[in-house]
Amino acid sequence: MAKRGRPRKDKLDNLPEEIKKEIIKTPPIVHKLANDNQNQINQERKDKLNEVMRELNKKGIININYANTIEVKERQSFGYKCIDKLTGGGTIRGNCSVIWGSKGCGKTTVALKLIATTQKEGKIAAYVDVERSYDPIWAAKLGVDTEKLIYIICETAEQVMDTVIKLCREKVVDVIVLDSIQGLSPKGEQVEGKGEKPRSLEDDTMALLARKLSQFFRMATPHIADAKCALLMIGQARMDLGSFIKIETLSGGHALMHNSRLILRMRRGQKADAPTEKRPTGKVTEKGKPEMESVQIGFDAVIHVEKSQIQNCVEGNEIHVPFFYTEGIKE
Repeated sequence: MAKRGRPRKDKLDNLPEEIKKEIIKTPPIVHKLANDNQNQINQERKDKLNEVMRELNKKGIININYANTIEVKERQSFGYKCIDKLTGGGTIRGNCSVIWGSKGCGKTTVALKLIATTQKEGKIAAYVDVERSYDPIWAAKLGVDTEKLIYIICETAEQVMDTVIKLCREKVVDVIVLDSIQGLSPKGEQVEGKGEKPRSLEDDTMALLARKLSQFFRMATPHIADAKCALLMIGQARMDLGSFIKIETLSGGHALMHNSRLILRMRRGQKADAPTEKRPTGKVTEKGKPEMESVQIGFDAVIHVEKSQIQNCVEGNEIHVPFFYTEGIKE
């Protein structure tokens, strides 16, 4: 059995330092003919690639091009400087965004302000009212032009999704607000079979909405991107039953999480941070002055970035803004 000896030193180690530096600096000698042949082969492949790209683009179904032709997606301002700063310029056009939270935390207010800002820029906005909760007086107070707002009501989730796809395919709207995701009712929940027999609440339709949302995103994503439409979906908070403590979560399936480029969560902050106002109680103090009391006139709205796949928007950041019952968010 051969014994292992010390490894041989590299030949460069035995040379003087000056000679080693010269050898390292000297580039390898490549024959000019080899370079010319390689350049000719690369040019032939590039010409052939361009020809294949032209043939594929002629079919009209496939769009193949170089990546430097892709434009940076535009932003649509929310209308609030604090939220625009948090998200790096607003929601993104050509993709879906979600804003969700518990009851009465200002989700619809933010969505209506987005619509008002869109209309001021001369663009068209649509509001899909699934919950039938649209208040024209509150919308007008936030700056929404109700005469130009496209108001949509549908009975089933499939009708809502087909309407959104149709609007994006025809490229006729710039912003679509869907209020809300959990309010969508698939047709399979309402009727059964070809005879469309009305279903009972006893019938189980587990995960039907999640399956429909998954199908919707597969069909709608290319049309939303082509139309450069900002789709904002409002979500309701649900309790996560799989944990030992009460944790609010956004239901709707994994497709909703994966296909949303921006997810904002809203909640109410501590009562101590809520805006208050001094009002007279009708009584008089010992010094003869009217007695005043502190009355809560709003709440502290917390907006948290839960997911971000857009530039200048850091996941995990959050802001606290005062929300007034009579005016909405006031910066």
